[in-house]
Amino acid sequence: MPTYLPTIVILAAAALAILVVLYRIYDSRVEQPKKLEDELREGLGEFKADVMVLEPVRKAAAASSFSGDRLIIVEDFGKKPHRPYKMAQLLGMEVIVDDKVIGRVMRSGPHIMLDDLAPVVHRVSMRLVLDDPAFPSFELVIWDPNDTLTARAEGPRAAMNNVRKWFYHVEAVLRRTISAPQPVVGAPAAAAAVKMSDFVPPPSTTPPPPPLPLVAAATPVSPAPATTPPTKPEGDVLNAPLIPYL
Repeated sequence: MPTYLPTIVILAAAALAILVVLYRIYDSRVEQPKKLEDELREGLGEFKADVMVLEPVRKAAAASSFSGDRLIIVEDFGKKPHRPYKMAQLLGMEVIVDDKVIGRVMRSGPHIMLDDLAPVVHRVSMRLVLDDPAFPSFELVIWDPNDTLTARAEGPRAAMNNVRKWFYHVEAVLRRTISAPQPVVGAPAAAAAVKMSDFVPPPSTTPPPPPLPLVAAATPVSPAPATTPPTKPEGDVLNAPLIPYL
């Protein structure tokens, strides 16, 4: 057996280990983020994301577009499809640093203004509160010192900057969007608004009658003169008084 064969085996094993590490770094920093971004772009369609966050280690991501009225959440990428939401379904957001809520903005309820004064930050995560009974919230860890192969491994301060963008974006969205009340099943329909035009009869479609022909004014007839009844002669016996003959 050649004496150099163990050396070759050791070198081959070391080279294989280096290739595996390089592949994992490439996959976590290039391939997985690219796949997650493609999934988010597919959900947003032609609209551009206002804010975006990726976590390849946990195969999760989120993106929001106010102009597109869409919030896309990816969880267990490769096993579950992305979940699209409307902006009205976004109820709020919490910023969690080292297991402590340092910022909260909600559609209804108490707010906690973002307090980014911690001198040392170890773990950064954010939680989106949704109007979805099946998935009422979505929590995403953006920075954890134990995740050494994260694609966004710029450090905890960079993670805080990203969370700050999300916080103020959600705050602006909640100020601008108002959830419309949902119709109650079985409730009578609301009466239509009464307008003044409802009291005006519609114009008639029957053509007007033709005008009557002009008739010449009749000549006024003067009344006939009164006739005096004829008088009888005085010698008439019938006209004489009856007393002299008595």
